[in-house]
Amino acid sequence: MTMFLSVFLIFGGMAYYTLPLSLFPDVKMPYIFVQTIYEGSAPDVIESQITKRIEDAISSIGDLREITSYSMESLSLVSVQFNVGKDEEVALSEVKDKIDQILNDLPDGANKPISQKLDINSFQPIVRVTLEGNMPPTELYTIAEQAVSDSLAQIEDVGQVNIVGGLQREIRVEFDKMLVFENTLSLPQIVDVLKQANVQIPAGSFKQPGQELSARTFGEFTSLEEIEDIDISVGGGEVKKLGQLADIKDTHKTVRTRTHVLDKTNNIKVDNAILLNIIRTPNGNTVQGVRDVVARLPQIEEEQGNRIRLTVLSDQADFIQNSVDDTISNVILGIIFTGIILLFFLHDLRSTFIVAVAMPFSIISTFMIMQYRGISLNMMSLMGLSTATGVLVSNSVVVLENIFRFKETGHNRIESAAKGTSEVVVAVLASALTNICVFFPLANVSGMVGMMLQDFALTTVIATVFSILVSFTVTPMLASLVLPESIKKEWKISLWLEEMFKTWERWYRSLLQVMLKSRWRCVFVCFATFGVFALSLLLVRFGFVAFELAPNIDGGALNITVELPQGYDIEETAAILEEVESRVSEYPEVLNIVTTLGQVSFVNQGVNQAQVAIKLTDRQYRNRSNMLIATDMTRRLADIPGADIKVNAASAFGGGGEAPISFYLQGQDMDVLEEITAEFIEKMHEVPGFININKSSRPGKPEIVIRPDRKKVSEEGLSVNLLALTMRAAVEGIEATKYKDGGHEYDIRVTLKDDALLTYEDLKSVPVATSKGSRPLSYFADVEFTTGFNLVTRVDKLKTITVSSYLLPGFPQGSAQSAVNQIAESTDFPIGYKMSWGGNARMMQETVSDMLRVFILAIVLTYMVLAAILESFIQPLLILGTVPLALIGVLGIIAVTGTTMNMASMLAIIMLVGIVVNNAILILDYMNQLRRDGVPTREALLTAAPIKLKPILMSNIATVLGMLPMAVGIGSSGVEMRQAMGLVSIGGILSSTVLTLFVIPAVEYILGKKVLKKRPKKELPA
Repeated sequence: MTMFLSVFLIFGGMAYYTLPLSLFPDVKMPYIFVQTIYEGSAPDVIESQITKRIEDAISSIGDLREITSYSMESLSLVSVQFNVGKDEEVALSEVKDKIDQILNDLPDGANKPISQKLDINSFQPIVRVTLEGNMPPTELYTIAEQAVSDSLAQIEDVGQVNIVGGLQREIRVEFDKMLVFENTLSLPQIVDVLKQANVQIPAGSFKQPGQELSARTFGEFTSLEEIEDIDISVGGGEVKKLGQLADIKDTHKTVRTRTHVLDKTNNIKVDNAILLNIIRTPNGNTVQGVRDVVARLPQIEEEQGNRIRLTVLSDQADFIQNSVDDTISNVILGIIFTGIILLFFLHDLRSTFIVAVAMPFSIISTFMIMQYRGISLNMMSLMGLSTATGVLVSNSVVVLENIFRFKETGHNRIESAAKGTSEVVVAVLASALTNICVFFPLANVSGMVGMMLQDFALTTVIATVFSILVSFTVTPMLASLVLPESIKKEWKISLWLEEMFKTWERWYRSLLQVMLKSRWRCVFVCFATFGVFALSLLLVRFGFVAFELAPNIDGGALNITVELPQGYDIEETAAILEEVESRVSEYPEVLNIVTTLGQVSFVNQGVNQAQVAIKLTDRQYRNRSNMLIATDMTRRLADIPGADIKVNAASAFGGGGEAPISFYLQGQDMDVLEEITAEFIEKMHEVPGFININKSSRPGKPEIVIRPDRKKVSEEGLSVNLLALTMRAAVEGIEATKYKDGGHEYDIRVTLKDDALLTYEDLKSVPVATSKGSRPLSYFADVEFTTGFNLVTRVDKLKTITVSSYLLPGFPQGSAQSAVNQIAESTDFPIGYKMSWGGNARMMQETVSDMLRVFILAIVLTYMVLAAILESFIQPLLILGTVPLALIGVLGIIAVTGTTMNMASMLAIIMLVGIVVNNAILILDYMNQLRRDGVPTREALLTAAPIKLKPILMSNIATVLGMLPMAVGIGSSGVEMRQAMGLVSIGGILSSTVLTLFVIPAVEYILGKKVLKKRPKKELPA
């Protein structure tokens, strides 16, 4: 058996060095995105003609969880979320099939919808790199797009490279408005001429005797001069060169987004930077990917002749590596503390050696199964390993202590190892199997949180299985080999410790004798304990125990969103952001600042918006958490006039820092929803604790609507489509064709010069070519101002406004949700309108519900296992009575330390079900053995409980000390999650240990006396 386990040890050690590193488990959520472009269309048109039709088509697909859509200018985006467990490929295929059925129902000018799976990893880059170079900006962007990006994308763990900022090259054909009018030019026709002049068409195969040749027509532009030399028919039958009518410019696309970089570490400040966001593959190793990217950057610089400079702004490697290292350090410290406890209780170095050898068998062997199951080294799996270490400690301690007890009675080491192990087989097996019963249901929790818990649960189960094997094989084998034949307590400290332990046993026995003198004293102890339990529940009722989804894990980052009034252009926005950057850079904790002008998120875009991403120094070098810095920064930026500025701390658990409070206000009329939203937000402002309250809807920017006079359009031989294309060419420009240069393609855009449309009257006078000459746009259409919404959001086919809010420190998520629910109850919703939870808030509700279900299932499974092992229906109920005893300590320590009831805390509570029952199992199992030998219940309790006092104290103190590094927050990264679990576990173990020593004998004595009266033969067998 030892050699068999050694095989696992060897392959487990090899697996450890190949397991990928990540902060959290990879979460694969079945999301499908459907994107449809309809150039030039307003949000309301997008909604009615595209979005609704796509929603109706896909709503009949099975396993749908939620449909969310965004209708923006020129774009429809539909997000389809399926229930966990739905195969992504099947979901994608079903969505595509449904959309193919409605293609003919979509507008003629709309592009074909594109359906694709959502990779949740694509939201957070693993590395951010800036690109600089002493060359024209357009050339630098070309290098970024075609050289740097391609080179980085070849790295094994890199999935894609996103380019942010920079100037993208474009060929612009710009016309003067007066020349267009005088020459009766039609811009849409110019577009067609360019398309027809820039072609490369294969002619087929040309055969001649003995040879076959391919033929093609090569008519693509090879220079700008060829574009200038194109013939254009103008009014009166005259032909002119395009170069005589327009300016052909080799320039860049219109800038609507811009990136600023301020790197204090490297003393770099770039106002129009190119930023490379490197995204890892779904199953990639984040840490290795970062290292490979950093190693590749000097090579790329050298390949480009050192004309460019690539600088790493931020990466996830250090934080993830530190989190993993800290968790492993906690495990190692736990093992060391366990050895110290064994040395203290058994005062024998060889016992410490046994544990030091036996525990790695269980831990290292687990890595092999983790590799087979595809489980990475992440915070959750390593916390599971740390938890399993406590189980192994408990099992090994019980076995070792019992072996020592037999040696003290005069048995040799081989007999002691055999008899000591066999006597506690039932107790150890029962405690280990209860742990498996507790953790296995966690692997089946639904939702994103459930997927994150899978690694925790499976790792714990795997390690627990190995711990059972080790406890029954390696531990007794080593004990039979290394322990002395007889225990000699020659050292004074050994004699003193043994006398102290015996004193503890005598005191404990004396207290039990007093309690077990009468049944009513036992009843009093039980009622007193129940009273303490009831008082602990009042801590929840009166708000001393707060709830949230997960503790804010300080990821060393902040996010700032800035929104200016409609009408601000990108230059005015940049001026405001300079002031923001200046104030933020004064913070000593700030390492670098990346500002993106013109875009906050994929659905929130506009030249009046900006997002600022701030990288902070590592937590160990800061006196303040990122939440406290965010609060102070909010106050510091509050006096910037005209700007709506929101600062939030980015949690490593929530990626970019999603708001903890998020809910939907839904109905059919956006104006009514706006009124309800305004009322809601006003009431939220009255509640202390809500900050940075935001809503998804934005007032639409002033819009110019052109309403054609169809009669006049028809009389002149035109069409509404031609009129619309003329306007688009004049305002935005139309991409006519592509210009190839150096093997790369660039857009050729036809438009009017920038100074042609400066006023409202300029727009009305845009020339429209007819057979009778040019006429102004105002002749064919009414041009008027209007306003609307620049974004229409729908959730489950209802128009929706999403309201979100961040929270001040000390205002927990659970209290905030209660406050919002009270506001909803006081709001008079019209028929057809409602409020529903979304985002992290809904996830928290689902998590609490799932955890409660798992908690109940764990108790049921534990009862079934105990009933099977103990062959009793009553004693398992008694053993499970230790769970409420643990909750007393859990609620108490949460209230005292200010910890919240979150995902980690609830995980620890479920974990305690499998830990705290061990104390009762030890007492009752030994008591059952004595009763089978004919000992009465009272004497059996007075014998079994004191004898098991030492192993109970040893195993529980060892488990507490094993979790102490987590509880005190040892480490620099990811401390918050581990600390919550450690504190709750210690609180539950301490209270259950102390109370179990008295409550379990009391209840057993009460029940035992009843059984003795009714069935004395079974209580006192012959």
